[in-house]
Amino acid sequence: MKIGVVGFSHENINHDMARNLLRQSFHELMQKHHHDEPIEIVSGLTNIGVPKIAYQIADEQGWITVGISAEMALHVNCGIYPVNQQIIEGKEFGDESIVFIDYIDYLVRVGGGKQSHREVDMFIEECTRRGIAITDALIEHDL
Repeated sequence: MKIGVVGFSHENINHDMARNLLRQSFHELMQKHHHDEPIEIVSGLTNIGVPKIAYQIADEQGWITVGISAEMALHVNCGIYPVNQQIIEGKEFGDESIVFIDYIDYLVRVGGGKQSHREVDMFIEECTRRGIAITDALIEHDL
């Protein structure tokens, strides 16, 4: 069960609210979809904001953490979260989006800017192409 997480990658967010929304979203997806395979939390590799919180929850639960990002993530000041698996695709942020969307089964958005919303749109298109109901695969929250 591969749950993608997109959202704000900066510290100026309500961390408690983001943590609660992520926990609630993960719980909802696991209640709806019973998988025998391991749970993977997949995000943008950065050690800040929503991705960091999602990875921390995954670590607390003993889930697998996967970071998918562009080379640019390796050179920004926010740092890299120590994920179980790193996938680097392209040079600039956004170059990795197709790989990210192809990798995940479900998507959770907590806040986020242009890239998060673009990836939600890409995920909706992919679900439509695969014949998957968006209401079963996508959870969105604003902060």
